[in-house]
Amino acid sequence: MATDSDTRQSDKAAMSEPHKKSGKKLWVSLLVTLVAVLALGWMLRQVDWQQAAQAGARVPAHVWLLSALGMAASHLLRAGRVRAEWRGQLRMGWREAWGLMVRHSAWVVLVPMRGGEAIYVWALHRQGGVPLRQAGLSLLRLRLQDMAVLAVLAAALFAPFGWPWRLLLLAAMLAVAVWLLPAVWFIVQERAARRSGESGRKLPAPAWASWAYAVSNWVVKLAAIAWPLLSLLPLGFDAALKGAAGGELAAALPVQPPAGFGPYEAGVIAAIRSTAEVAWSDIAVAALVVHLLALAVTVGSSALARLLGWSHRDLRLPNSGPGPA
Repeated sequence: MATDSDTRQSDKAAMSEPHKKSGKKLWVSLLVTLVAVLALGWMLRQVDWQQAAQAGARVPAHVWLLSALGMAASHLLRAGRVRAEWRGQLRMGWREAWGLMVRHSAWVVLVPMRGGEAIYVWALHRQGGVPLRQAGLSLLRLRLQDMAVLAVLAAALFAPFGWPWRLLLLAAMLAVAVWLLPAVWFIVQERAARRSGESGRKLPAPAWASWAYAVSNWVVKLAAIAWPLLSLLPLGFDAALKGAAGGELAAALPVQPPAGFGPYEAGVIAAIRSTAEVAWSDIAVAALVVHLLALAVTVGSSALARLLGWSHRDLRLPNSGPGPA
């Protein structure tokens, strides 16, 4: 028979377990950040910065401007997708959706280990009354769709065919992804329900509007990244697109330092070097410059949304109670 002392020790051990896990995650995050910073520092020491400054100055101003506008447009397309996601359930107009998504994107790039993903769930729960489980499933659904679209685009880009065959392959793989993801999504929700012991309402697979926004977002974003790469390096547009895809694939990895510095540049270098003979130090500089532009657009958009009050609006519909169940 258990004594009061045994019970207290058991309770103390149970309470300390989450703290141990949290401490372990913190140390992993710090280690990843340190390794990434050291790797990036080593790469940047190999760079001829005078040559880099000259290369950047040769890029026309309109290229930087249009690239920044393309990156901003990708945030707007993401807003369209989340607007379609919650239409009829929350007060999610274009301003609210854009404010939510640029806030979410800024947190994702600034918090290590992709910890900023939680702001999407927290904002929906705090501002819209959405249950945490449902908000978390919504985020998971969006991220699964993102990975499916990005993987399909990357596979088509790296396929050893000409563009007509690549486009045909892209259309075929997208059709398979649209057909397959609902089954994957059903399995994911079933496993999540069994693990949590909850049988809450299941979210449907992404609708057609969501797919249209997701594909458009990634096409626009890859093109916006590729254009300055094309101007900074002796590349064709095909190689520049591959570099953009490589950087985004690396940035999607779950283990990330703050702002993704290091993995992003490594992804661009690996992708371009697989298809073009360009010095990796030159690619590192170009990737870093484009990365900084993307960060400036994301953080600047988030700051603007905060200033306008669009990222912290009440998302509940009038007389809707606590929000969707």
